[in-house]
Amino acid sequence: MEKSDNISSMNAVVPFKFYTSSLLVEITGRRASDLPAFLAILREVDVSSVFYHVHHTFREYSFAPGQYSNDFARWVSEELEEIGLGEKLSSVNIKEVTDLETLRQTLIRIIEKHLAEHPDSRKALPGREFYFLRNTGIVIPTKYESRTIEEFAADLKLVGMRSIYYHFFDARLRLGHKTNDFSNWIRSNFNDEALAGKIEALDPYFMTLDQMRDKIISLCLPKRKTDNSFWKHFEKVLKIK
Repeated sequence: MEKSDNISSMNAVVPFKFYTSSLLVEITGRRASDLPAFLAILREVDVSSVFYHVHHTFREYSFAPGQYSNDFARWVSEELEEIGLGEKLSSVNIKEVTDLETLRQTLIRIIEKHLAEHPDSRKALPGREFYFLRNTGIVIPTKYESRTIEEFAADLKLVGMRSIYYHFFDARLRLGHKTNDFSNWIRSNFNDEALAGKIEALDPYFMTLDQMRDKIISLCLPKRKTDNSFWKHFEKVLKIK
């Protein structure tokens, strides 16, 4: 029997409090019409702008497999017709990056190398320039608070996707955390390294938020799928919440 089965009804020392966040998006006034200008602004712009343009499609639930996952890759591909560069900017392994400055420098090195090899850069048509935006996050507590793994799984089904985004994307990268809030809570309260590690290993950049939520629930309750008595309890918890 896996440890996760044993701890599912154990009480945590510290309950998990779910938060959600709203974003106040601002226009920086910086825009680029070609790659050299884009690179110059990328070097100077606030890192919150880098975070916004790389992550907002995941937060707004508009990313689909096969599409460019960030605004930078999309713009250079579609407006400058630099398809190869767009693919390189889109394929950066963001999951391995734990701070925004490192992410910015990674993107800069890719563009610098491309410009060194392809110095003749196209210009975007008027009105199709890249406008740099930045965001300020506003964090709000929700009513959901979990003391057991079972409650945690039930609450995951109830909280909004922006709450899952906040605890997985925002906390890990924007705040410089090396893990996500879920794994951190499970590890520190239940000492279940296996479950914490499995959740940590999920790549949020290759699945939708609801797919990730369902995967986390299945990892938390691995042996419960066919247990009808549990699902009756689970449904009862959902009704109470």
